[in-house]
Amino acid sequence: MDNKDGPKTLQTTATSIEILNLLEAVDGARVSEIADQMETPKSTVHGHLATLKEKKFVIQRGDFYYLGPELLRLGNQVRTRQEGFVLAREFTERLFEEVELRSIFAVEMGGKAVFIHTASGSKMGWMHEQLGNRLYLHNTAVGKAILAEYPKSRVEQILDEWGMPAETENTITDRAALFDELAEVRDQGYAVNRAENIKELHGIGVAATRQSGEVIGGFSVTGPEHSFTGSNREGQLADRVTEIINEYELELALA
Repeated sequence: MDNKDGPKTLQTTATSIEILNLLEAVDGARVSEIADQMETPKSTVHGHLATLKEKKFVIQRGDFYYLGPELLRLGNQVRTRQEGFVLAREFTERLFEEVELRSIFAVEMGGKAVFIHTASGSKMGWMHEQLGNRLYLHNTAVGKAILAEYPKSRVEQILDEWGMPAETENTITDRAALFDELAEVRDQGYAVNRAENIKELHGIGVAATRQSGEVIGGFSVTGPEHSFTGSNREGQLADRVTEIINEYELELALA
C-alpha cells in the first residue's frame, strides 16, 4: 500500500511483522487465536506463518506457533555489529558488579530506547528489561541521557512521533519542562528517573559518546527508591556510574 507521508510500504510485510509482535506478546498462539486478535482470515494468517516457519522466524509445536531461532541470530548481530556494542556488554556487567544495581545498555532506534545488554546477576530479570524491549526516551534515565546529547531538532522529531505519554504520575508530559531537564542533564552529566515510567523504580543514566560526539547509546542502573536515597546516595551513585562510562569511552577510543 502507499503511504502518502512517506515511501511505499508492503501490507504483506506489515502483517508478518504484526504476527511476530503478537507471538512475542503472548508467548505462543494458535492460528485461530492470532486470526481473532488481528481480525484477519485464518487462511491469511496460516499463509504468513508457513512462510515464517520455512525461514525459521517461527517454530511450530503442535497447534501452537512461537518465535523462532532466526530472530535470535539476527538480534545477536545487532548486539555485536559495532565494536562499541561488544565492549558495552563488559561494562554493563561491571556496572552491576560495582554498583550492585541492575544495569543496562540501550541504544536509540526509531525514537525509542532499545535494550542491548542487561546485567542483574542471580536476580530474576524484570520484564521491561528484556533484550530488545523498547521504552520511551522522555521518562527513562537512559533515554533522557541520550536525548540530552541530541540537537533540539532531533528531540522534537522524536517527540512528534511518539508523544510524551504519562506512564506514572511523575512522568514529564510538558515539552518545555523536558527541555529544561535535558539542559540540567547536560550540565551535571547524568539523568535521573524518579518513578517516571514504573512506580517506585528509580534510575541513573549516562550517555556514551565517541570522541567525535556521536552518541553510541546509554547506560543506566535501576532499583527501588530506597537504593537511591539517604546520605547523598544518588550523587555518589551518579559519580561512580559516570566514572565507569568515562572509562568505557576511553577504552573504546584507544581500541
